[in-house]
Amino acid sequence: MTLKTLFVPGPDDVLGPRLRGALGPNADLTMLDSWSPSDNVSELADRSEALVLGPGAEPAWELGAGDGDIRFVQFTGCRQSSLTVNELQADELIVANAGPAIAPFVTEQTMSLIQAALGLASPNHWALGKLTVGVVGLGNVGIEVARLLRNEGASIVYHDVRTAAQGYVNGVGIRRHSLDRLLLNSDVVTLHVGDTPHTGRMIGARELKLMKPGAVLINTSLSEAVGEEALLSSLATGKLGAVGLGVMETSPEGKHGPLSNHPRVIAKLEDATDREFVLKAVADLVADNLKRVESGNTPIGLMDPVGFPGAGDPAFWSSRLAPRRPA
Repeated sequence: MTLKTLFVPGPDDVLGPRLRGALGPNADLTMLDSWSPSDNVSELADRSEALVLGPGAEPAWELGAGDGDIRFVQFTGCRQSSLTVNELQADELIVANAGPAIAPFVTEQTMSLIQAALGLASPNHWALGKLTVGVVGLGNVGIEVARLLRNEGASIVYHDVRTAAQGYVNGVGIRRHSLDRLLLNSDVVTLHVGDTPHTGRMIGARELKLMKPGAVLINTSLSEAVGEEALLSSLATGKLGAVGLGVMETSPEGKHGPLSNHPRVIAKLEDATDREFVLKAVADLVADNLKRVESGNTPIGLMDPVGFPGAGDPAFWSSRLAPRRPA
């Protein structure tokens, strides 16, 4: 038996049948057809103990912020706004996402983009073992990408607002840099950042000018993390060797901009949930987390608040390690 759970799917969300299968026939699961505010939905939320939100249904998080019985909010994606998460946690709710289930797919996508972009940037196809790779964001994906690249012999530096676990950093053999220093020293820069007030346009014209001539930039995290106009300008001047994108901004009509057809841009925009094995992994994780929370255990993919480094964090003492506030 699991928690009384309300599942709000996103547009074109096909997780529902997999989730029901993962939970089993005795699950207390209510699934909406789509998300729109209504008294009926609010009543369903008031009677629920857990709220599961699909990609695109994040605005329904407010269902969990009332005076009902909801105590656990599970996102089935991995790109939630830190402001939303902080609001939920301020109401003492447990919040998790499906990052651990989706990370293997994004890691595979990132490694493929790195190899393809390196081949595009240089006819000699740079050997990874001779390169310095800068990993921006050492979360589920960033850690695995760093490990795989290190196994290939690359020299790894990273930037993150949080201090990574020392055992991991020492074991993998990576060094922490400020963002500016990472950009200056890296042959490849790969972005794995969350949606926070500090990550919008974190790579703009200034940051691109700092990068090595001919360097490669990879982004499989947030399209908003990179200024596309600045990226086009940097490609036009030859500053960047190539760009690999797993995400890209779209117009209100759902169309991609000029980067999608640029000769030195490799784009692999496949959604993780287009893969059956990813859907199954997400459904299994959500089902397991509902059981964990019901039994008083910590869910997998538990989300932490994101903010500026505290006085006890070494990053506090260096403004270059702290995220810059948007202009």
